[in-house]
Amino acid sequence: MKKLILLFLILISQKSFGQECLNVKFKLRGYFYAGTSQVDSTALGGFYEDNNSPKNLTSEISKFSKSNKLEIIVKPELTTEFEKGISGFKVFIINKSDSIKELPAQDSRLYLKRQVFYKNEWKDIEYLPSSWCGNSYHSVFIKPNEYWDFTAPCLKGKIDSKFRFELYINEELTIYSNEFYGSFNKKQLKKEQGHKPIGIMDPYND
Repeated sequence: MKKLILLFLILISQKSFGQECLNVKFKLRGYFYAGTSQVDSTALGGFYEDNNSPKNLTSEISKFSKSNKLEIIVKPELTTEFEKGISGFKVFIINKSDSIKELPAQDSRLYLKRQVFYKNEWKDIEYLPSSWCGNSYHSVFIKPNEYWDFTAPCLKGKIDSKFRFELYINEELTIYSNEFYGSFNKKQLKKEQGHKPIGIMDPYND
């Protein structure tokens, strides 16, 4: 019953925004770009720096978190616009620990992607492209009692399932979001969106 109520609220919100969910047949390229609360003094430099810096944690956002550590919190009911005509929802990374956290990034893109539970296992339906330029690689930082605010696109397809987001931090630590429900297309399990370089300074060709 709770699942049905949540889906109903999401559909109503999408209708009021006059937007649609993405109905695609490929894995989406990673789209979570993050600024930083601390300069990465070890990076080579020359990477793209996003201005979506961590914000000070508010009481409203803090209540989403259930522990005193770094967490990914998905709120499908908090609908917003992902891009023109495309409905999205809020994703937060919250740091309620007592230490600053370092996350790897490529041109400010976090190693954060969506997974679907399909045939009794979690599978990627988004992917992270790799830069051929070493300058693209760096770290971003989030201090205690700060959070990042992101928007993810709503998806729709022929197969109903549950989803989560996976965030790679280092070889010893990968964290996962809460689960949520929606639908997708089977081709999203294999085919990648792809990308054509837009110029000589574009270090991505996938």
